[in-house]
Amino acid sequence: MRLAHVPLDDLEFDALMTSNDRLPSSRTACPWCGASERTAWGTCQGCGRYYRPEGWTRVPRRRSWWIVVPLLVVALLYAWLHDPFVPDLVTLFWKRPATLRSSDSPTHQWAMWGRDLAQRRYIAEATQALEGRRVWSVSTGVPTRSAPVLVDNVLYLGGHFACSALDAQTGARLWEVPLSGPVHTALAVAGDALYLGLQDWRVLALERQTGARRWEFSMQNPVAGAAAVAHGMVYIGSMDGFLYALDAATGRLIWQFKTQDQALSPPAFAENTLFMSSTDGSLYALNARTGQRWLRFRTPERLHDTPVVAHGLVYFPAGGQLFAIAADAYEIPGQFQFKQVWAQFWLWGFPVPRPPGQPGGRWRFVPSKTRGKILAAPAVAADALYAGDTQGMLYAREVLTGTELWQFQARGAITASPVVVGSQVYVGTEDGLFYALERDRGTLRWQLDLGAPLQLPPVFASGRLYLRTSDGQVHAVE
Repeated sequence: MRLAHVPLDDLEFDALMTSNDRLPSSRTACPWCGASERTAWGTCQGCGRYYRPEGWTRVPRRRSWWIVVPLLVVALLYAWLHDPFVPDLVTLFWKRPATLRSSDSPTHQWAMWGRDLAQRRYIAEATQALEGRRVWSVSTGVPTRSAPVLVDNVLYLGGHFACSALDAQTGARLWEVPLSGPVHTALAVAGDALYLGLQDWRVLALERQTGARRWEFSMQNPVAGAAAVAHGMVYIGSMDGFLYALDAATGRLIWQFKTQDQALSPPAFAENTLFMSSTDGSLYALNARTGQRWLRFRTPERLHDTPVVAHGLVYFPAGGQLFAIAADAYEIPGQFQFKQVWAQFWLWGFPVPRPPGQPGGRWRFVPSKTRGKILAAPAVAADALYAGDTQGMLYAREVLTGTELWQFQARGAITASPVVVGSQVYVGTEDGLFYALERDRGTLRWQLDLGAPLQLPPVFASGRLYLRTSDGQVHAVE
C-alpha cells in the first residue's frame, strides 16, 4: 500500500535517518513520501530524492553564494550612487573642507545677503526705533545690483568693474580693487575673506583688509546669485544651472548640483539641509555636505529669489505667489513619477482616489487678481512675515498658516525684500520712497524720499540702515 505524501523538513529527516526505530520497514521505501518506485538512475519517482546503496539521502544543494554576493555588492553600489538617503562616502570623507568658516552674521553685523544663513532679514535685538534721518550719501559710479554688506564698521559692495570698501560711519572709501567685470551680486564675508561672483564666469576670494586676491574658480556661465558660506564651504549658483560648493579656504570644488535651468539666487540653510531655487520652477532641498537631493518641490512658474527658512517651514515666491512648505519634507526616488501616473488615471475617470499633493506642501498665498505679483522673498520675524507686491501692497501674514494680519498700500511697486528691525518693518519702492512701519499694526511712522528707485533690499547694522538706489548712490539712514 502506498503511503500518503508527508513532507519533512531537514531536521525531521536528520532525526529519521539517525534513528533506526523510525525508519520504514523497507529500506526501499522513500522516507519522505513513502513511495517505493525508483527510476533507473536511482531517484524516487514520487519526490525525486536519491537512493544509494547505503540508503536514502538528500539531494545535494547547489551553493549559490558566489552569485548572491556580487549581486549584493552591485545593489549596494547602485544605492550609494543614486539613493539620496545613503551618504556619499567619497564626498563625505575624501572631499572635506579645510575650515569651518561661515558668513552667518554676528550681532550688529550684516555679513551676507539675507543677513543669516536662513535668509530671514530679521534683527530681533534692536530696541531703538530709527527716525528716518539721512546721515550721508555717496556715489559709487555706474550702478550695479550688488547690495552692501557690513562687518566691523566697514561696508563692502561690488561695483562696475571694481569692488570697494567704505567707512560705515562716514562713507569714505577705504580701498577699491579693479576687476574684470561688473559685480551684480552681494558679497559674503566669512572670517578674513570676501567671496563674490563675476559676470566673466569666475568666483573670487579676496582679502577683507586689502582686497588682494586669494583664489578664483571658473564656471561655465556668469555667476547669478550671491554667495553663502557655511560649514567651511562657499555655495554659489550660476546661469549654467549648477549650484557649486567650494572649499572656502582653497576654492577647490567639493560638489556641484545640476538643476533643469538656472540657479539665480543664494541658498538658505536649516542645520544640514540646503534649500535652493531654480528658474525651472522648482525648490530643491539638498544635503549641504554632499549635495545629494532630498526633495524637489515643483511649481508652474520660475523661481528667481532666495528661499527663507524659519519656524520649520521654507517660504519662497513663485509666479507672483508665496509658498510655504515643510522644511523636513523629503521625496522618495520615483515618487513624483508614480503620482503622475496616478493623477492621469484619476483624470481619465478610473475608480482611484484623488492623488495627494507634493510632499511638504503647507499653504500658498495668492494676491487678488487686481493686485500685483510677489517677486521678492519675505522678511520673516518671530510671529509674522512681510512681503510686498508690484502694486505697492505690503502684506503681513501669520507665519504658520499664512492668515492675513494687515496690509499697507505704498505709492510705488515693491520689488525688493523688506527688513524687520525690532518693532519696525522697513521697505523701499520703485518710486524712491522708503517706508518705516509699526510691524504689529502696519501704521506708518515715517517715509523718506531717496530720489531714485529702491530695487535692492535694505541692510541694518550698528544702529543704521544702508540702502543702495538705482542711480549708484549709497545712503546711510538712522
